[in-house]
Amino acid sequence: MISMAEPAGDVRISQQHAASIEQGHFVLTMMPSLYCELDCPHCYLSTAERRNPMRLMNLSIRKVLNNIDRFYDSRGIARKTIHAYQYGGEPTSMGVEAFSEMLDVIDQCLPRDKGYDVRHTILTALVGVDLDAWLPIFRDRCGGFLQSSFDGRMRGGSYVRKWEEKMKTARGMGLTLSTISVINNRILADGPESTLAYLANLGVVEASFLPFMWNEQNDGKKYDALAPTMSAWSDFMIALSENWIERKAAGLDAPEVGQMRYILAQETMDSPVSNVAGQTLFLMPNGDFALPDYRNGWQEFMNRFSNGISNDFASVLSSPKRRAYMRRQMTRNGNAECLTCPHSDKCVMEFWKENKTGDDCFGGRRYVEWVIANKDRISAADEGKRRTFSLY
Repeated sequence: MISMAEPAGDVRISQQHAASIEQGHFVLTMMPSLYCELDCPHCYLSTAERRNPMRLMNLSIRKVLNNIDRFYDSRGIARKTIHAYQYGGEPTSMGVEAFSEMLDVIDQCLPRDKGYDVRHTILTALVGVDLDAWLPIFRDRCGGFLQSSFDGRMRGGSYVRKWEEKMKTARGMGLTLSTISVINNRILADGPESTLAYLANLGVVEASFLPFMWNEQNDGKKYDALAPTMSAWSDFMIALSENWIERKAAGLDAPEVGQMRYILAQETMDSPVSNVAGQTLFLMPNGDFALPDYRNGWQEFMNRFSNGISNDFASVLSSPKRRAYMRRQMTRNGNAECLTCPHSDKCVMEFWKENKTGDDCFGGRRYVEWVIANKDRISAADEGKRRTFSLY
């Protein structure tokens, strides 16, 4: 699964989430290394990619960022919000020293005195992370924010126990905890109420829940055994959000639900295309800029547009492949049901693809309609403490 190209539900995200890269709001999803020791069933990377230690070196990162800076200078964009979202692979596999040096390069190339607001976030599996060593990075460079993957028992009970201990340790260190979950049949078996209570008891303050995507790596038994339908995803999300309201009404802790917040925020936007993939690009280990795309209906792969080291950033954004990609986003992939849907500007579609026949759409229309119909109940449960969320 190529999950959101941004820390979904990050409470530090501003209300500019309807803007674009060209206007100065850029979710720069950093993938300088694809290395990871894990073999997660939903991963979009091959074993060879996960075991490859190659990484984008700081000199190349500096070239890419200097090209980005020159682009904004040429357009006279005074204020720029850059979400440097560290992805992978496992970002912490680089080691504390190398990772810290990379963050230094980013901050040097995109300095505050030139109008850059750079926000660092790390998405980590966490199980192999030495939290004592990494605490200064999470605390001082990421605003005390830690985001980790939680996929229930999909990766086995032993894995979950290790992850749980790491999360408890991180919370004890004073870190703010966030999770991204790929909804799979193991989570469905645990149930939405149990899942929400589990995350709340761990001290998770915000949680995002994504559909399980088909890719070349999980094709066959893994996908067939673990991937729910979109109808099942919507059922899970409706029940989980109902339970969220119940917990709030009872005075119990409950993590914010990223998709619910996103839908409510999008409803306030006056733009029919505010949820297209216009804010984000992935930076790959060889310097290519890319985004998740789909073939064979909804099989996920990484579509590479142009190299950010050898090309200026304006040519990356205007490259024929990206322009074709963005046309597909703007036209909702030509999906008849999406083009006529009144909620296509607020659905939770990551990137448009063909919908499954006889299933809820990949935008989770039934869940979107439930959120809109229950927004007054959600507002009452909030007690005036609404936050703004972004999927991109």
